[in-house]
Amino acid sequence: MICRFSLLALLASTAALGQPATHDDPRGLIPLNPPPVSALQAPCGEVPGRALSLPDLVDIALCRNPATSASWAGVRVAAAQIGIAKAATLPSVNASIGPTLSSSKSFQDTGFIDANGNLVGGSSVLTQVNSSARLAVNYLIFDGGARRANIDAASAQQRAALASYADAAQGVVLNVITAYNNLSANRAVEAANLANLSFARLSRDLAAGRKRAGVATGADQLQAETAYSQAELTLIQTRGAIATAAAQLAVAIGLPPTTKLDLAPTAPLASGDRLKLGADALIADAEKLRPDIVAAKANVDAAAANVRSAQSAGRPSLSATASNTLSAFDTTIDRNVASAGVSLSLPLFSGWNTRYNIAAARARLEQQTAIAEQTRQQAGLDVYSNYVALDNALSSLTTARVLVESASLSADLAQGRYKAGVGTFADLLNAQSALASARQQLVQSEFNVRTTNAQLARAVGSIGEAVDATR
Repeated sequence: MICRFSLLALLASTAALGQPATHDDPRGLIPLNPPPVSALQAPCGEVPGRALSLPDLVDIALCRNPATSASWAGVRVAAAQIGIAKAATLPSVNASIGPTLSSSKSFQDTGFIDANGNLVGGSSVLTQVNSSARLAVNYLIFDGGARRANIDAASAQQRAALASYADAAQGVVLNVITAYNNLSANRAVEAANLANLSFARLSRDLAAGRKRAGVATGADQLQAETAYSQAELTLIQTRGAIATAAAQLAVAIGLPPTTKLDLAPTAPLASGDRLKLGADALIADAEKLRPDIVAAKANVDAAAANVRSAQSAGRPSLSATASNTLSAFDTTIDRNVASAGVSLSLPLFSGWNTRYNIAAARARLEQQTAIAEQTRQQAGLDVYSNYVALDNALSSLTTARVLVESASLSADLAQGRYKAGVGTFADLLNAQSALASARQQLVQSEFNVRTTNAQLARAVGSIGEAVDATR
């Protein structure tokens, strides 16, 4: 029994945990490692040396796929923005120090001798070294709620970034599952084609034997050779498709396309128990679990905070400042000036800039609210569409199994009748073709069940549980 595992709940708890303070992150706000997508996900490391199961491939992809790396970097950027917003709640301290070399020259065309015999006038040069050191502290005491609104907006944007990472990670998981199912389906097609080739070979041998016995025409043998060659060609094409599917799977997990993957046997088909919950229950789960819905709600919160930030621009602000400046000329201290004060700023008129900023922020809030509702409605449609698709795929699988069984019996009967001389080779070819088609449909039906089951889990937002169920 797999425990209920919510990726978004884990993301929220990860965001709430304090990270170790570093030089670049003194507040400990920026998370270091991405959280797991499923409860039983293995930590990142080297590719295991054993045969890889589907969960193994998913774990590798979540560590190596560039899509998850890029999305996680976005989470770290959003976390840093919270630190930037919180910086405004602390005072700023600035120090400056340095010498200044100044030189002045004066010129006078004529001069005169004073009573002491000194020359007065003419040219003169004055050179000085001025030094100063200043320490200033500034603190914004009250700003009408702008800082709090900016912090709330940054926090909401981080929640949106976390949800976007969750969405990207679940998308990577679905891509891996689809690529894995595609490779498995092509291998199943290869097995079906080998069975078709064996049946075609037996039919060819029967036609050749009857021709040698003089009880069949050359046309039968030619048709048998054509059917056999067609079966061989189909097998060759399928093996090419297998190579392509294997390369696509390798790339999906973040490895070079030429990587040779040692895969464990495919797990049995899912039972379709998810359908027992009903579409309404699955839609309700999606509204709580889907990352895109969480991201849309976080964007609404960020837009609401931006409205408050815009409104604060029209309110008074109160600041406190203090500074001390030490000046010297050459080596002699000239003066020491200290100052402190409180400043009240009252915005009176800005050409209605503040009002339009508020109007724009409110319009963006309305926009994000509408997008969130649109996202919720689309999520419900995605769940229901995949719910119907899985139900249809399971029904088609049952029919495909019956079809293969009846086509096999029909082909064996046609082959036996032809061997006994009471059936035509055309009947045998028709039965052989019907059997090959039935086997192909069975493989496609199994692929559809596996893929639509994963797509439904993705639509609900619980694809991590689907992966854990196969471990």
